[in-house]
Amino acid sequence: MLLFFLYAVGVMSKSFVLLFLLLPLLSSCAYLRIDPMNVLVRSDVIDSAADEKRILAKARLDRTEDGRVRVIYVAGSPYERGYQQGVLLRQEIKDNIGYIHDQAIKKFHFEELFDEAFTRMVPYIPVEHIEEMRGLAHGARMPLKVILRMHILADIGEWGGKKKIKDVIKQQMKGIDLGTSCSNLGAQEGATVDGKLYAVRILDWGLHRISRLHEYALITVGIPDQGVPYANIGWAGYLGSVSGMNAKGITIGEMGYGDPPGETLQGTPMPFMLRDVMTYAKDLSDVRRILRDTVGTNSYAFLMTDGKTGEGELYVKDRNRFLAFPPNTDVRDHKEHLPAIQNIVYGGHYNELMTDLLSKYRGEISPQLLMNTIIPQIIMKSNFQNVIYSPTDLQFWVSNAQNKDSLAADAPYSFFDFKKALDDYRRFLLNH
Repeated sequence: MLLFFLYAVGVMSKSFVLLFLLLPLLSSCAYLRIDPMNVLVRSDVIDSAADEKRILAKARLDRTEDGRVRVIYVAGSPYERGYQQGVLLRQEIKDNIGYIHDQAIKKFHFEELFDEAFTRMVPYIPVEHIEEMRGLAHGARMPLKVILRMHILADIGEWGGKKKIKDVIKQQMKGIDLGTSCSNLGAQEGATVDGKLYAVRILDWGLHRISRLHEYALITVGIPDQGVPYANIGWAGYLGSVSGMNAKGITIGEMGYGDPPGETLQGTPMPFMLRDVMTYAKDLSDVRRILRDTVGTNSYAFLMTDGKTGEGELYVKDRNRFLAFPPNTDVRDHKEHLPAIQNIVYGGHYNELMTDLLSKYRGEISPQLLMNTIIPQIIMKSNFQNVIYSPTDLQFWVSNAQNKDSLAADAPYSFFDFKKALDDYRRFLLNH
């Protein structure tokens, strides 16, 4: 009996030792089965497949009538809207945002730049925008840090050695002039051929020379659980706003405005400030309040219009001040002087040329004249996107650069009836 007991103990000991040696391998196999990008692992909003199905049922994809521009419809909380875009456009977002991120890291050589910049900005970014980016990352199955970094890229030039970074960017863009860029105008009744209000947003932004943004143009029609429905005119995977219109007839346009002292990254990134305008502004007084009260970073000029009143205003905002210029007033600031033109507000890279052209064509301005005559003369060599808004009708036309070597002004314009699209989407939601 004693011999049998000792034998049994020996066998058990060998089995225990073998099991002990195999445990790390068994654990490794188990870990290999874990998907760290699975939404049920990452999300504190989606708890089940049923939750995910319910959220995705509210979203859909479409295109403009001419088929040139992708349109996505999203609704719900910020996280839900981000998740919907992430899932429905997963491959496009990976290709677009992933490529920009890789190029940025390659050019700047170290990732710490982006993380340093983000920690400066994050106290000033509303939680809803963080949640929407989180939802986008979860839906697209991408690392959250990649999404966060790419949404601060527009402001990142202000961190640590600004001038040096600008020189690097200039080299990347092969000598494109990166001075005060973009142009905007608003032509009211008395300046247009049909008495309607038209606004123009010219985006002169050479980033498409080092990215694939031009391949992923996107109009996002969003119905937030709180706020005003909006049409964000941008690109797959980019949630910030630089062009767009909301359901109250507010249009947005921005342009860089020099390098005054005091610029900093410790403020709200400009594209998120404009998202707030689109989501919460119902008139120009709301626009002024949002721009004035938001802690800024860099120096920008903005031109916003209101389709309900048929008016537009020009604004200058930097870290330390906010200026508003109503129609029919001279714009004077530092060395800038834009003479008043009756019923027109304007500003841009070529101010003197804009003054001459808009004075010449005052009373004749139409979407076709803007497309064919005015816009082609006032763009820069980095012309990336042009939008012509009809705010009263909630409609717009958009053109995008077709490739790295072309101009948006040379591309055809795609028409979008935001009012009709919004009405159709609301009916879709009622049936789902």
